[in-house]
Amino acid sequence: MAFRPPPTGLARHVSNLLKGDLLKKAPVWLPVLQSIPPGPSIIRAQHHNPIEVAALDESKEAFRQSNTRNTVAATRHKQKHLRTKPPRPVAIVYPEDKLRRQFYRDHPYELARPKVLVENNTGLNRTDFSKLLLPEMNLYEVDGEAVVKYQLYLMTHEKMPERKAYAKATSEFYEIRALQEQQERELRKEMFTIVESSHKHSQRALRLEERALKQV
Repeated sequence: MAFRPPPTGLARHVSNLLKGDLLKKAPVWLPVLQSIPPGPSIIRAQHHNPIEVAALDESKEAFRQSNTRNTVAATRHKQKHLRTKPPRPVAIVYPEDKLRRQFYRDHPYELARPKVLVENNTGLNRTDFSKLLLPEMNLYEVDGEAVVKYQLYLMTHEKMPERKAYAKATSEFYEIRALQEQQERELRKEMFTIVESSHKHSQRALRLEERALKQV
């Protein structure tokens, strides 16, 4: 039977089935059930220990708090990783940046040399790098930046490999620096000669002046 009546109404339910001819014969246990009716429930009531009940409640509360902490931590982790990163500008890179780093790594003392800030066709506004030293340029106007641009010109226009272009540019740079040092030595020598000559003339003039004062 699909319907399962409660124990207290089982005898009445079976009697109704007999009256409606749904059961042809009464069960043998029906008279006993009618004379000794069952209680309200056939399941024995459980008597709980107060200490066990308290321990069970504490474990449930601890489990609930642990789940709450885990949920909060997971939510914070999710919010942290879903936070939109601030926009950053894209790095601007030029082809000569790598060449410049290589040159100044090999020639760090070039950074300490005085920089010429004259705005002319051979200074800051120079655009022709087909040669390291142009005919109208002075030797001191060739600096590390000119070497880098000259190496880049050799790589792009003459299709030289990077190492070969670097070797050619630095070789010409060393020659220019040698000429510049030679020129500076000659200028210093000339300056010393002029100073010494003027010193001799000054000494002679002082001697003549002292002689004239003694004769007075």
